Amino acid sequence: MLGLSSLVFYFSMPIAAKLTSADHYWVVLGMVCLTAAIAGGIFPLVCQLSTVQESVGKTVSLVYLVNIIGATLGSLFTGFVLLEMMPLNEVTGVTASVGAIASALVFTMSKVAPLIRISGIAFALVVATSPIFVGETIFSGFLENLQYEKKYPRNQPFKKTVQNRSGIITVDEALKSGDADIVYGGGIYDGMYAVDPRSPNGIYRCYMIAALHPEPANVLEIGFSSGSWAAALLRHEALKELQIVEINPGYLEIIKDYEEHSRITENPKVMIHTDDGRRWLRRQSDDVKFDFMLMNTTFHWRSHASNLLSVEFLNLCKIHLKSGGVVFYNTTGSDDVVRTAAEVFKYVSMVGNFVAASDSPFNINSEQRRANLLRFKDDNGSPTFLRTAAFRSELERLVKMELPKLGEKMRSSKKFDVITDDNMASEFTGREGYWFSKKNSWANLFRKIKKN
Repeated sequence: MLGLSSLVFYFSMPIAAKLTSADHYWVVLGMVCLTAAIAGGIFPLVCQLSTVQESVGKTVSLVYLVNIIGATLGSLFTGFVLLEMMPLNEVTGVTASVGAIASALVFTMSKVAPLIRISGIAFALVVATSPIFVGETIFSGFLENLQYEKKYPRNQPFKKTVQNRSGIITVDEALKSGDADIVYGGGIYDGMYAVDPRSPNGIYRCYMIAALHPEPANVLEIGFSSGSWAAALLRHEALKELQIVEINPGYLEIIKDYEEHSRITENPKVMIHTDDGRRWLRRQSDDVKFDFMLMNTTFHWRSHASNLLSVEFLNLCKIHLKSGGVVFYNTTGSDDVVRTAAEVFKYVSMVGNFVAASDSPFNINSEQRRANLLRFKDDNGSPTFLRTAAFRSELERLVKMELPKLGEKMRSSKKFDVITDDNMASEFTGREGYWFSKKNSWANLFRKIKKN
């Protein structure tokens, strides 16, 4: 059973990826059930075979204890050690091989007929060595199939992948002129390796810091991703210090392939911290303050996205903002995110799908904005926006771009929710229901329990 479980487990992953790319989701679900059923059948068999009539309770308890210890240590070792040392396909192979070898040892010590014992050992050894001989073949295109599925058919492999315990990062190479390489984190779009103002990644939003703050000397960026926004910020001559917090160090490995991005880590103005952004900020003393906070936040509906969108997090940001400081982050199309910003800050505006929030008005006039935009300089010291005719046209567009005043409007609106750590409103849709009423929140529920 253990050998069969290892076999099914190992081959089910690449097969499931192929089926996913062909839109056969029900078949994949059936494979999940089959794998779970075979693996789950091992435990009751172990309980049955290990019992001694005189001490059934003791032996079953011991089996349960070993099972709990193994389940805990196995998850920790796999999640924190193996996945940091090798890619997912190799971890799968190691896990399957260990299971098959354990199966061979069981057959070696068993008292079954010699033919059955030899057959079992041979089968287990075949399974254990399968990753060596067929692993590269069956896992070819594994990540591409999982990420793109049938909706996004593709023939080219990823340009680069980085896998560690924090996740899987993939880079899709640009094939058309004017496009840029795309980076994905956990299969979700995370940015492009493009810095210039007319780039296809909408990086003009980063350059619009010129309309939001007159002198952004100390900047905090939460989420490094491609590093394109950090590279653009470093062009601003007012910048004196850029603190970057990124939870996955794999992004720093990928930027080595891109010239301007690779220089970020060597820039004396930059300090990079490998940590969770909210945790890092919470650990800073109250006197650590910034002129500007930038977050190209991931999609609002992703798991745990509310940790960087909630009213509690924004209040934390507010503590670490200087007078006139600005928080500027991606709403990814959620009006609830804008409403939440208006709950914490007096003045709120939008640049594309980014929300800017501050307790000081956004009153930089067009001439000041033009002058600020021209403070973005290339390596030779000349203004970035004067390099080409297209960039000069973009300069004029950004100078004329309106910043809507949304603070009072959003605060008076009844259509949108304020995102909290409690309701995680950004991560759900169609939220009319019992648990989204404030009086029925989990926090109030626990308060009632405590009172009683």
